[in-house]
Amino acid sequence: MSILFLLSLSLFTYLAFTLPKEIKSRSDEVSVASENKKTQEDSQRKRKEDKAVKEDKALSKDKEKKGNEKQSDKKVKAKEDSKDHLPIELVFVGDLLMDWSTKITMDSKGVDYPFVHVKEAISKADLAIANLENPLTTRNESFKDKNQLYNFQAKPEHIKGVINTGFDLVSLANNHALDYGEEGLLDTFATLEHHKLDYIGAGRTMEEAFQTKEYVIKGKKIRIMAASRFVPAVSWYTFAPGTKAGLAGAYDLEYLVKKVAEEKVDTDYLFLFIHWGIEKTFTPADYQKIYVQRLVEAGVDGIIGSHPHVLQGFEYYNNVPIAYSLGNFLFPNYVKGDTAETGLLTLTIQEGNVNMAFKPYYIKDDQITPLSLEEEKKILNKLASVSYNVQMNGYDIQRVNE
Repeated sequence: MSILFLLSLSLFTYLAFTLPKEIKSRSDEVSVASENKKTQEDSQRKRKEDKAVKEDKALSKDKEKKGNEKQSDKKVKAKEDSKDHLPIELVFVGDLLMDWSTKITMDSKGVDYPFVHVKEAISKADLAIANLENPLTTRNESFKDKNQLYNFQAKPEHIKGVINTGFDLVSLANNHALDYGEEGLLDTFATLEHHKLDYIGAGRTMEEAFQTKEYVIKGKKIRIMAASRFVPAVSWYTFAPGTKAGLAGAYDLEYLVKKVAEEKVDTDYLFLFIHWGIEKTFTPADYQKIYVQRLVEAGVDGIIGSHPHVLQGFEYYNNVPIAYSLGNFLFPNYVKGDTAETGLLTLTIQEGNVNMAFKPYYIKDDQITPLSLEEEKKILNKLASVSYNVQMNGYDIQRVNE
């Protein structure tokens, strides 16, 4: 067989059989590569689509969250605004003395007897405050403060009548809290703490004596503090070394202003219950007008006075309510006329304003008794005559421009 024949046969075999297989194999490879590339492109496109969907969902959720937060903020603001419309009522009363005939009557007729006619009004208040004008102690005469002309004490168990009436807080910043010395005042602390009745204006240290009591009422933070500008001895409020208990003194106006400014920080309303003025007078002393100006500038939202044993007038100084004296609230049966006139002062907080109202009562036979409309009007007219730039509209004490 010739070489030419063999070469021709090999070429034919390659063209007929081998080449088509190689072409098919390469075609299959190209097809596979093309399919792989298409699969990769599809996968990449799907990942992009999935990412876009996720981004859309995330954006939608973010918008929904922001919308919900906005709605929540609106609801919170609406809730806060609605709280501003809710009135908060604070009731203050004057000097509360449970000694002499009052003590005897509470023993014989019960601890609630003096307060039966005012219990409903006091219990309805959001916060009720009285000036407790005697220590709660059974100490004997050897503990009496020798600086005093009269030394009062009340039976510790008689405080239950005050609690049952609805009082939440008592001021001890007055000129009788230490009638039976520091031990008598410590007894008072112990009794009040035992009965869980809050107190202000006295303490074991000066810092404690000036501390406020804080209450959150209808979403508003309210603080009450107390101090006395009348005591029989400087030792009652100076807290010399070794002092076990004393009062918050109001003789140092600069210090009092400083404490008011400190206590006003981080609170909505601050009220000062102050024992001041001159006994049996119907108008404030000159120094009291200076105190009002400075204390209002320091941020106090209301000043309530006691000590003169008679009712005095009212004022809104720079829109801040001032009640110069609430007189006696419960006193032994020797009081009569002006010293027996008493009443409930209501401070109403609403929409950023603090307004006053006063309902007169009368102390008779060791009991706070209601008056006729004519008798009430007589007292209200008398109070209007010694007030400053206010007008009486029923029980409401209004600013002259209202």
